[in-house]
Amino acid sequence: MSIELIKSIKDVEAQAEEIKKKSLEDYRQILSEASDQSYKIVEQAEEDADNEAKEIIRKAENEANAEIRKLKEEIEDECNNIKSHSRKKLDKAVDIIIGRIVNADGNS
Repeated sequence: MSIELIKSIKDVEAQAEEIKKKSLEDYRQILSEASDQSYKIVEQAEEDADNEAKEIIRKAENEANAEIRKLKEEIEDECNNIKSHSRKKLDKAVDIIIGRIVNADGNS
């Protein structure tokens, strides 16, 4: 073998070693970037899920408050109806009691 051939082989081997080192560095860089991106994606997904959960809770609270207002109005209307009927019956009861008192005194 000639010295130039041996030198050429050593140069090629050195280049191969450099390519191998560069490939390993690239691999580590790509792996690091992928890891960083995956953490960012997970963080964003968690933030999105948290925001969605808050929105669902807000909507549920609004719907519950609307239902509460509606029920309060219905109950208030029902109470007003009961009061109105009670007043009419109270008036009749007063008339009956007054009628009995007057009849008991003989002033009828």
